[in-house]
Amino acid sequence: MAREKNKNRLPPFVALPWEMLNSKAYKELSHAAGKALPYFLGKVKTTYNDPQRYWTEFSFSYREANKLGFATTTHHNVIRELMAKGFLEPHKKGGLKSDGKSYNLFRLSKRWEKYGTTAFKGIEWHTFI
Repeated sequence: MAREKNKNRLPPFVALPWEMLNSKAYKELSHAAGKALPYFLGKVKTTYNDPQRYWTEFSFSYREANKLGFATTTHHNVIRELMAKGFLEPHKKGGLKSDGKSYNLFRLSKRWEKYGTTAFKGIEWHTFI
């Protein structure tokens, strides 16, 4: 007898907790960055409370962003803004800096929790090597 599918199972989704939605960093995101943030959060395939969530590297290529409707310049600006407000950490720069043979690698960050305080440490994409 075949197993009956669980009809109460939710489809895949990206969690945006209230703490994040009500944070100063999230409220100050541009519309494009706010719209792109769930795509970045969804790249990491772990549960929200898993400590590995913030150590997992992922890429989000310009081609991938273009398929989702983001222009190249918009995607670049979104990356810069999400880093500046503490949602992303750069891990490795790819693209032209690596002869076009690799993608940029990122990690999720919880720096956004301190955004707007003296404890916040900003990161600028153009200074990352």
